[in-house]
Amino acid sequence: MDDTIPSQHEQNEPHREVPDLMVQAWTTATGEGDPLVALGATRALKAHLSTWESQLVKEAMAEGATWESIGDSVGVSRQAAWDRFHHEVGELRRQRRRDMEELRRRFREEARDLHHRYRDDLGGRRGRPRGRRED
Repeated sequence: MDDTIPSQHEQNEPHREVPDLMVQAWTTATGEGDPLVALGATRALKAHLSTWESQLVKEAMAEGATWESIGDSVGVSRQAAWDRFHHEVGELRRQRRRDMEELRRRFREEARDLHHRYRDDLGGRRGRPRGRRED
């Protein structure tokens, strides 16, 4: 039994499930005796890796990575990285925008409800101007 404690880096690592089709393509590409079958599997693997790469870019952007850092990690300029991946990340940003709009809407509703509750609890001070006392 291994009693080692995972490092801090290992504890923070996200666990990514490799799609079954990607595993199957890899297994066929590397283990198939027929080179034509292996070649077809290699082509499928390329498509799966492209999708995988796009997903990693989405994760990196969600964690605050810049186009420059993404470009550096894949060996291209920031402009080339943006050109290659911005469509996939665009949906992530649109979803973030929708989420923020929903949070703002909920906040406004809660603030309005709280305002009405305070007004009702204070018993109808409504209608009197603020800061003035009636004599």
